[in-house]
Amino acid sequence: MSGGIIIALVCLSVCALAAYSGWWRYALLPWTIRRNRLTVKRLNLCVSSDEDVRRVDSILASFAGGFNRMIACPSTVDCSKYCASLPALQRPFAHEGAAMGYAIRRLRPYNAREFERDVVEPQPQFRYLHYVGLGFWSGMRKHSPAKLSRIAANLDPLHRYLCFDGFGFTQAFFHYRARPDALRKLDDFDGYARNAAYQGVGRAFWFLYMGRPDLLVEHVGRLGDYAPDAAAGVGLAAVFVNPDRLQVARDLAMRLPEEWRAHFHLGMCFALKARSINDLDQFERDLSNQSRSVQDATYASIRECDRVELLVRSEGGPNGYRNWRARVAVWMTEHIGYPLTGVMTSEGTQSLPPSLLQQCATPTTEGSAGLATETAPLLIKGRQRAVQRFGNSEAALGDADQETASRPSDGKGRDA
Repeated sequence: MSGGIIIALVCLSVCALAAYSGWWRYALLPWTIRRNRLTVKRLNLCVSSDEDVRRVDSILASFAGGFNRMIACPSTVDCSKYCASLPALQRPFAHEGAAMGYAIRRLRPYNAREFERDVVEPQPQFRYLHYVGLGFWSGMRKHSPAKLSRIAANLDPLHRYLCFDGFGFTQAFFHYRARPDALRKLDDFDGYARNAAYQGVGRAFWFLYMGRPDLLVEHVGRLGDYAPDAAAGVGLAAVFVNPDRLQVARDLAMRLPEEWRAHFHLGMCFALKARSINDLDQFERDLSNQSRSVQDATYASIRECDRVELLVRSEGGPNGYRNWRARVAVWMTEHIGYPLTGVMTSEGTQSLPPSLLQQCATPTTEGSAGLATETAPLLIKGRQRAVQRFGNSEAALGDADQETASRPSDGKGRDA
């Protein structure tokens, strides 16, 4: 056998071994995110206190770490171990980064079903972050809104809207300060996808201006009709980054215009809902530091969020995500003191802002009074649909019953 043939066989064997073992992925290292490029100082974020700087830097590093391990490690097990090794505060951001890197890792055409099978279903407790991460990837690849709409089309009918949220975040976080007109790209989204994208803008604005609430309010106000959506994103970010320091979000809440408050309140609820399914034990430890009234308001809001999700899943239709958010926001306005101060009596109800009423498809029947009389079969059907996607081990799907999210006998307002 000639030397050339031997060399060729050796090269083929090495290539086959590299392909089988995944070693070849180390060739993607040049495309990883350098952590020293993703810091508060490097990005010139308006973060005031040293404690906040350390927190945001750790979050950005976790996001980069999840992305880097997803694209460049031989096995996805390495990525999962990295995410699991992080403190509960940073872990969700690592999963978001990993989801962003999924399409790069596959080196094959994107497939919605495979994304949910490979990324979402193995660890459903981080599902919100997974969908946001996919939209983040689309934004970084400079996809058009039309292309992202095609990417999201066959995903979970509710959670797919988080892809538009992730896309909106990238436009605001990386481009807005240099080119405010970069947000015009979001106007090419159809229907409620556009609202979801501006919710992502609000999350980005919170990171950009968190140390200057006056500037934060100013820039959100420039968004016109989409300012309430951005306010919801601000509320989500303020709580999700500080689940152990709810006072940060509550202080900010009192500085917002009246017409944004129901939306900010809703963002707070969704952030707490996400944190409760990310790590329930840590969530309860963080919440135990709050007053009993705040705890009651939080658990009640999460329970209603779960209940309405099951209802809109059972109903189907194209407006599920919009109806989910609008119904929960209406219920919180009527039953939860702002911002998460406690569960109100009927005498303590608040008036609904016009922008929130407009989001309700049929306000006369879809408010909390109508929801309280929905039948058990609808909830059971909704639960069946959710379980088909996420399994029976869901800590936060909620009971398939007819109870409202008012304060229950255990004082927590959630499943026992």
